[in-house]
Amino acid sequence: MIDNYKAIIFDWDGTLVDTCGLILDAHNHVRAHYGHALWTMKDFLGRASQSAREYYPTVYGDKADEAQTILYDYVEAHHLTYIKPMEAVLQLFNYIDNTQKPMAIVSNKRHKTLEIEMDHMGWRDRFETVLGAGQADKDKPAPDPLLMALGQMPSKPKMSEILYVGDTETDLLCAKNSGCDVAFVQSDGPRPDLIEKYAPKYHCHSLLELIEHFKGVKQVA
Repeated sequence: MIDNYKAIIFDWDGTLVDTCGLILDAHNHVRAHYGHALWTMKDFLGRASQSAREYYPTVYGDKADEAQTILYDYVEAHHLTYIKPMEAVLQLFNYIDNTQKPMAIVSNKRHKTLEIEMDHMGWRDRFETVLGAGQADKDKPAPDPLLMALGQMPSKPKMSEILYVGDTETDLLCAKNSGCDVAFVQSDGPRPDLIEKYAPKYHCHSLLELIEHFKGVKQVA
């Protein structure tokens, strides 16, 4: 499977690192500030497939910029105490390194925060480029950040030559809008509804299972 691609591009939160609790708590911090009902994890996972930059104006109106500041201040104050690697992520990195396929990150996390987290994990040098929210004209699910990442990668892969790996509907929709193949990692539990809706090229339940797909040990979906 991996031989079909010249580069692998990853989402960040929920794909390579576990920060789901932080993001939920951060959104609920904002919601409490404005007197909104708090989200459950189910509410959070089912929310609109947009970044805060695009989603917050629909909820907070003319206070959207202020709400984003509150959100990001909370994230930046707490993120390094929450963040931890997803299971088998280093095995995945080592396997891809051995294939000499370049890697990149495209995330809807604020770019500055993403860079701090990558440095904290010690992973910056593994990726040709790292792109967070606000760098492109639009965030995921628009194709803009993937297109920008391809332009920044020294290896210069084409969209048809990459595999995008993500864990949310936003990632699936971004891949669909971009015209690239996607591997859907269902790290928060089985999502047959999203598989039926978007028909990802590959789907699995963990990074370990993704490695098995890459190696051809497990039949691809």
